[in-house]
Amino acid sequence: MNNKVLIAIVALLLLGGGYWFYIDSQNEATENVRLAEGSAAQDPSTLSDANMMPTNNPAMNGTWKSKEDAKFSREFTADGTVTDRYLGDASATLTGTYMIVDPLEEPTGALGNVPVASLTGMTVIKTTWSNGDIMYFTVLALTDTELQLSNISGRGNTLAFTKVK
Repeated sequence: MNNKVLIAIVALLLLGGGYWFYIDSQNEATENVRLAEGSAAQDPSTLSDANMMPTNNPAMNGTWKSKEDAKFSREFTADGTVTDRYLGDASATLTGTYMIVDPLEEPTGALGNVPVASLTGMTVIKTTWSNGDIMYFTVLALTDTELQLSNISGRGNTLAFTKVK
């Protein structure tokens, strides 16, 4: 009788181990498919390790001139630098960094009074300026020649730009 119990225990262990390997291989295959689909949708060089979101949008790179004030321009670079300039006033130049963020991951209250749920599906950009200011914008429009940003952490105004270079 002891042999039968021992054989049953060994059989159960073998079946359990086989089941575990099968489930583990299925989970790995599903994860590989998910990763492959994600990498097809995004250029991996623009993804951050923290949240696998693009850190910036290459279409934004360049210098953009304000439609409201011809002296104001904003430049976005591929390395995540953003620079505001005002023609004729070098002291008004302000440099910082920008990146696309998930609004759900930002600190409570960082987005002002905007309900985070209303930002679902929108591109949200976080700018961190050299003077310590942090501002959030949604991208309302982005084409080869036009950029519109809505300041969601401040006055809520819309900034409209035309691409210079």
